[in-house]
Amino acid sequence: MYVLNKIFVAAVIMTGAVLLLPLPSLGTPKLVSGQPASPDRITLADVLARTELLRGELEAIRFEMGKPKDLRTERVASKAALHEVYFQAITLFLKADRLALELTGGTGIPPKGVPPLQIRPYHVWNLVDAAYGRILNVKQELGLTQVIAEQPKPPSTTPYDVGYAIVQANRQINLLLERRFSPSDVFQQVTVAIAYAASLLGQFPDARPMPHAPLLERGKQPDDVFLRLVECYKRLEAIAQQSHLEVLQLDTRSAKRLEIRPSDVYDMATLLVSDLAYLHAHVKNADSPARVGYPGRKFPSHVYQQASVLYAQLVELEKRVAANPDWLR
Repeated sequence: MYVLNKIFVAAVIMTGAVLLLPLPSLGTPKLVSGQPASPDRITLADVLARTELLRGELEAIRFEMGKPKDLRTERVASKAALHEVYFQAITLFLKADRLALELTGGTGIPPKGVPPLQIRPYHVWNLVDAAYGRILNVKQELGLTQVIAEQPKPPSTTPYDVGYAIVQANRQINLLLERRFSPSDVFQQVTVAIAYAASLLGQFPDARPMPHAPLLERGKQPDDVFLRLVECYKRLEAIAQQSHLEVLQLDTRSAKRLEIRPSDVYDMATLLVSDLAYLHAHVKNADSPARVGYPGRKFPSHVYQQASVLYAQLVELEKRVAANPDWLR
């Protein structure tokens, strides 16, 4: 079972929802580029076009619901890799599906998960299109008839362009939800990251895959957790560079200036999972981490403690990789 399926199953457990067949939808349109929706024909421009179409529908729904706009436009990265965009698209589907569950009473089925090294623009588009289908279910439930046309995007579209648009959509959906992504959801994602990090450390026989958790520091806020995860990512970024792999380049200064909301913490945890899964995919014959279940009620202090375990793992892994940069070869 690939990571997408693990995370989706966990999301179903988390919401207490029964897994149902998708509700009848309005149907999603053909690609505005005229290309067939096939793995070898879909481009990043197609993915961006579908993402922006989804954002247009979200704006109509937001207006109807009388919800606030997320006006933040900060960019905290200078580039992104396709596997990172894919994992953000997983989050997009989960958030769109939760919104549809709240407003229609039904939950959908995501596309089958894909191993990180096999991800192509088609797979990201498939997730975005599935999320778009769930948003159409909401639009239908609300009786909205406004027609929003998909607009073509330039062939020069990059993974970063798509990733930024998906992040913006994720931010807006979170403001439409009654039950927003919580510290418990973030704790679950960080636990998935810990499982991947433990497996990677297991490639070094004398390393300790699971350090002891530090004492719980009470009173932590989402900002504290976010910045701890930023520290984790900088360690992971160094590990990837030492391992001759390309990952997102995080602008630490911009990240620290960001107006933090709980959904941003979840998205940062998802970014960590995406790159740890990507590293893990380069390890020959590595066992997949076990599925992580919903952890129950957690607060930011618990997530901060869990993130500190991950940070200790990544510090240890960085030392090991610095001494053996060809470890994946």
